[in-house]
Amino acid sequence: MITHCLRLAACSFALAVTSLPLGASAQAQDVASFYRGKTVQAVVGYPAGSTFELYLRMFARHVGKHIPGNPNVVIQHMPGAGSLTATSHLANVAAKDGSVFGMPNPVNTIEPLLDPARTKFDPTQFSWIGNLNTETSTCSFWANDIKTLDDLRKREVTVGSTGPASGSTIDAVIISQLLGLKLKVVTGYRVINDIKIAAERGEVDGFCGLLVSALKTDFVTEWKSGRISVPVQMGLTKHPDIPNVPNAYDLVTKEEDRQLFQLIFGPWAYGRPMFMPPGVPAERLAAMRAAFKATLSDPEFISETQKIGLEINPSPGDAIVPVIQRIMKTPEPVVMRARQLLAVDKR
Repeated sequence: MITHCLRLAACSFALAVTSLPLGASAQAQDVASFYRGKTVQAVVGYPAGSTFELYLRMFARHVGKHIPGNPNVVIQHMPGAGSLTATSHLANVAAKDGSVFGMPNPVNTIEPLLDPARTKFDPTQFSWIGNLNTETSTCSFWANDIKTLDDLRKREVTVGSTGPASGSTIDAVIISQLLGLKLKVVTGYRVINDIKIAAERGEVDGFCGLLVSALKTDFVTEWKSGRISVPVQMGLTKHPDIPNVPNAYDLVTKEEDRQLFQLIFGPWAYGRPMFMPPGVPAERLAAMRAAFKATLSDPEFISETQKIGLEINPSPGDAIVPVIQRIMKTPEPVVMRARQLLAVDKR
């Protein structure tokens, strides 16, 4: 919030312009002193080549020059459990001094609701920096006989997954329930690219949880050529680039089904989020948020992302917590239904 000083006759303008910024200036110098000469770790819960890694790498390449003290920013890969390993590390292990941040899968933020016994963090307490893109999930298929939603309803369809807590499993299970599909989930693939290879070989038909931003980057050749089909999307609103693809949210009519949809797919509203651990000093969080905003306006960042078609539809860090809080207020019967469908107790 910016406060304005009224220049009254009794108010010394010189005092206003020298004394008020002094604290902010000293604070900025302290932040610059902390970051100068440091290496900041940017943690991603996926291997090199994933779309999450691509987003974080593009951001990390430019943000350092906008952080006071201009630290070096390096990517640290920490794959496992659909990025839940990295999220838990950032929440419970990583340094809380502002020298570590990361980009989790946003689906991880509802795990404390779905599996509180095994998920030891509170996403509302994370030091949220910002979100690079609002996402829309899809189910995408290589099988020649699956082009439309009606095709999906004709037979049992095999989809690959990177783990029981991953978006590829969660999306498939929930969309099956909401739309009456028969999706057989095969887990155990290490990364999404392994599922892609399996689909090309005909071992699986495709997979759910493929984001539109990934369609436009990692899978753009297959998508544009028609090698893969996208018969359904899952977003609170339709993605503008696939307006003719049916949106599951528009097809469900029962209120309890819509609440289940909002619980599972609501986190994609902050689809490429970044946060630091809880308890980071306020001035360093403020500096990182300012650096986030400056990076979004950086001509070199804009040029690089546009060159590869990387979708950027950002939101500030302080806009993320209210969305999480609304999701956390999901009625208990809906949460219980999600737990049962996802077989949380059998993970």
